[in-house]
Amino acid sequence: MKPSHFPISLFAPSGRITDTSSMYRGIEYLQELGFEVRNTECIDRTHERFAGQDAQRALEINSLSHIVSTLGPCIALAVRGGYGLTRLLPMIDWDALAKAVDQGLLFVGHSDLTALEIGLFAKTGRKSFAGPMLGYDFGCISSDRSEFTIQHFLKAVEGSTVDYSSNQVVPLLTSEDMKAQGVLWGGNLSILNSLLGTSYFPDNSLIRNGILFIEDVNEQPYRVERMLFQLLQSGILGSQQAVLFGDFSSYQLSSLDNGFDLNACITRIQDELKLIGSSTTIFTQLPFGHCRDKLTLPVGVNCQINYENQQFSLKTV
Repeated sequence: MKPSHFPISLFAPSGRITDTSSMYRGIEYLQELGFEVRNTECIDRTHERFAGQDAQRALEINSLSHIVSTLGPCIALAVRGGYGLTRLLPMIDWDALAKAVDQGLLFVGHSDLTALEIGLFAKTGRKSFAGPMLGYDFGCISSDRSEFTIQHFLKAVEGSTVDYSSNQVVPLLTSEDMKAQGVLWGGNLSILNSLLGTSYFPDNSLIRNGILFIEDVNEQPYRVERMLFQLLQSGILGSQQAVLFGDFSSYQLSSLDNGFDLNACITRIQDELKLIGSSTTIFTQLPFGHCRDKLTLPVGVNCQINYENQQFSLKTV
């Protein structure tokens, strides 16, 4: 079955929709690609700052477990991020979602969706996809729409794969060739940190020797460093083979930073990793996050990275 034959069921688990025009453009574009788009009414729900009351949004997520039994393989596409999923985690029927994923349910989204994707992996070991969302990625005006994003999305949902090569993704503080194979996991850094110490954060047995990817938006470098130190001091960063930095954007440095920028932050963390004897390698400039061009990354799937002759590749094993 081609991906355009998969129905797409929209869901709105986080922030309320403030720009419905982009949502309707996204729906129209997905239909042009050949997708049947369902549950479009979710974009009109609102309660306080959320896309509906907690019970409504949790029910919508849990109802996705029944879709594949009638429709077959289906893409569950988040309309937007924001905030709101953390409130729902105890209300989610993880076992039912696991069965649905086994039957072909594909969760896709990023940002706040990290809570659902990492929770699903931690609770059930099942995969999901950190990737585009309806409004920002599919619903932008046509001249702003990214062919890179669309093609990697279609490739991922068709075969649960990622296959990306670039000379733009580079390792920090080293130029040595390297190969690594492990489970690919991660997402929004703020959300990942908020899950530490909870049952929604993966056990070390699931992520040891893994490949962690991270991104964030509206977070100044010192805040990013603080979160990275938390992951470092929790033993997470040092147990990874590689950490892939995606897009960190929409922050503004001040005079107080006095030259301390994101590069200084990342360099300090790489130095700290070396001090504790960790061989974790940091790579930067992965196209993922709150940016126009983004990969669709399978969370909880074994992948291989290869850096050779200044060429980086990330592929599903």
